[in-house]
Amino acid sequence: MNAQFKRRRMRIGALTFILVGMFALAMMRLLALVAFEGSRLDSLALNEHSGEEKLAAVRGPIVDRNGTPLALSVERRSVYAHPKQVLEDSTAAERAKLASVLQVNDSDLESSFHKPTPFVWLARRVEPAEAHAAESVGIEGIGVLSEYRRFYPESNLAASVVGLAGMDGQGLSGLELEYDKLVRGQPVELRVDHDALGHQICDTPLALKGPEPGAKLELTIDSSIQALAERELADEVATSGAKHGAAIVLDPFTGELIAMANVNADPNNVHDRLRNAAVQDAFEPGSTMKGILASIALADGAINPNKQIYCENGAWTVDHRTIHDDSPHGWLDLGNIIEVSSNIGAAKIALSLGANRFYDGLKAFGLGAHTGIDLPGEATGLLNKPNHWREIDLANHGFGQGVAVTPIQLAVAYAAIANGGLIVRPHIVRAAYDAQGNELLQHPAQVVRRAMSPDVAHQMNLLLRNVVNGPDGTGRKAQVDGFLVAGKTGTAQMVNPENGTYFQNRHVSSFVGFLPADDPRLLILVVLYDVGHGHFGGLVAAPVFSQIAAGAVRDLNIAPPTPTYDTASMIPVPKLEHPKRGVLAMSDSDEILPVLTGKKLISTTPDFSGMSLRRALEAAKSLKVTVDINGTGYVVAQEPSPGAPLNHATVKLELAPSTDVPPARASSHLRKASLMARAGR
Repeated sequence: MNAQFKRRRMRIGALTFILVGMFALAMMRLLALVAFEGSRLDSLALNEHSGEEKLAAVRGPIVDRNGTPLALSVERRSVYAHPKQVLEDSTAAERAKLASVLQVNDSDLESSFHKPTPFVWLARRVEPAEAHAAESVGIEGIGVLSEYRRFYPESNLAASVVGLAGMDGQGLSGLELEYDKLVRGQPVELRVDHDALGHQICDTPLALKGPEPGAKLELTIDSSIQALAERELADEVATSGAKHGAAIVLDPFTGELIAMANVNADPNNVHDRLRNAAVQDAFEPGSTMKGILASIALADGAINPNKQIYCENGAWTVDHRTIHDDSPHGWLDLGNIIEVSSNIGAAKIALSLGANRFYDGLKAFGLGAHTGIDLPGEATGLLNKPNHWREIDLANHGFGQGVAVTPIQLAVAYAAIANGGLIVRPHIVRAAYDAQGNELLQHPAQVVRRAMSPDVAHQMNLLLRNVVNGPDGTGRKAQVDGFLVAGKTGTAQMVNPENGTYFQNRHVSSFVGFLPADDPRLLILVVLYDVGHGHFGGLVAAPVFSQIAAGAVRDLNIAPPTPTYDTASMIPVPKLEHPKRGVLAMSDSDEILPVLTGKKLISTTPDFSGMSLRRALEAAKSLKVTVDINGTGYVVAQEPSPGAPLNHATVKLELAPSTDVPPARASSHLRKASLMARAGR
């Protein structure tokens, strides 16, 4: 083998080695691309040769509890274009004619055709006639599709609750946002395939997936009561000069929201669907806190209804700060403190309770935490840890200053008093159904926890009646003809955010109550934000409560409770004379007493069943009947029996705690509370 041949073999071997090496490197690179970059490159290649646009499906309707539609989707036509094809297959004159049909500027339309994209919208959700006219111009690359526009047939009724849906069918606020995944359905995908130069490959520009309509939401809202609440609230906002107001109508046993109204005094914000103050805004509750404080103190045993508290004749200094009452008071029991809304009395109860026990009680009532309502953006309010409370802070918290709650939190807390002590989760969607009518979800009543015993709730129910019916009650304007109302007024100074002090002439006024008090069906809260000095809750919020309540009981066919026994020849005694205070409220149990009119004395024995000691004594004195009391609590037995000949004999009354009241005499709302308590254990 000569040297020349050897050199040739070496060159061939080297070249072969290099080629094999290069091939090996190429294969390794290919394997690496497939293994690590395959999906990304595949997506890039797909994007180079296709375009995709998502079209919203038909959003499901939103209806109230009676089927009245609050949100619907109506079909509209949208005009689109493939820019490159339009420029290649049309003249400037034809495009100018298209601009005239679509009522847009020529230059703006022309700029749309020069965008580096295979697909552009020219007009969204226009009338069918306008879309047809655009197609009739006859330009290749111009097409029309069906889309859906959200329509609110009841205009702005429950606007902040229902919320708003955007141009592309996405929920932006309210229930439209909270239940967006259910309501929006399955969107339609539009795909356009083209070559590397942007030319359309397929004859048809669309590849459609079958659209799936969104679910229908059935709300707990009653449209007629919602409209009533908004109307009455708007009138008071205008009359009182409030900046805005909120009102809630709640079923205290189920947690269903029957109405949730938000009204803004600024006309520019009347149509605002993006904010729900009843859920998202916190305020200092003022004296409405006293009902919660009293419930906690009674449950804890820190106070009893008969304990007398000295209210310092209207001014009391704590931790170098002076607490004032609106009018001077001396010794008051718990009922009187709540009735006249004594800040000093509440402060002393809070101090006797202590920071830790008061804080635990507030947490049990749900303050400082989400209620779990099915609406977006719920605030938690403000409740600091008790280790940060000074003595003056604890005293102020007793009458609702230094603590912030949302309207829905306050409503749920008072609902516990109405339903026998249970915290229920509020909800506004009753159920959801797909397009075929199949149920997708349902919201039954849900008990979260027990805040207090039925006995304490019943005691608070009785005490809160004095606020509305008592001679010195601050909520007398909340009365509703034919119904017994229990509730509490509240007026709190607003905080100046610049320096942390309180404004002297800017307040939040409120009233929260329930009716019928002896068988609660409705819990109603009214809050007016930023009203001037002198606009107390009992003057501006309580009348709104009364108007909403009167209309709601009528619309829901709620009748005043009637006695379960024969009342023939008996007349009601709604007011009794007190030797010192004049006219008193109706008796605790609202029993019907047999009384003879005129100057004659009664001849038959009155029915004292279910009365407290104080009310029994007042009734006996008014009717000039001598009574012999044995025990404490409520009347569970008497001798002679009701209706028996009296003959001026002494009536012996046997008292016992409310838990010992025979079932036949127990109030219906306590029976309901007991059932719910057993279900929630």
